[in-house]
Amino acid sequence: MSEQFLQTCLSLFKLDLGITHNLRDVLFLNLLNSSSIELTKIGVDLSKETAEDIQLVVDYSLWMYRKRQEDVGLPRNLQFKIHNRVIQKVGETNAKPETESE
Repeated sequence: MSEQFLQTCLSLFKLDLGITHNLRDVLFLNLLNSSSIELTKIGVDLSKETAEDIQLVVDYSLWMYRKRQEDVGLPRNLQFKIHNRVIQKVGETNAKPETESE
């Protein structure tokens, strides 16, 4: 994940929380990075670094941050986003034509 991707995620993350200072940036960057790793382990492809990728990482990180002290499940809208991305990745992999070996 590029530094620019992380900085964009951080800006959106802080904007959603209404935070303008940089006192917790180290914590937030770590959370964003660990969220992207977790999403990748689930099967989400974040290699293209699109606006969808950024928003998914930010949304997932915000959920982790806000619910870190509670035992609350993942919201359905976030579950759907992740599920659709995993299905999309599998669909693209299965849609590639196989080449014949000669």
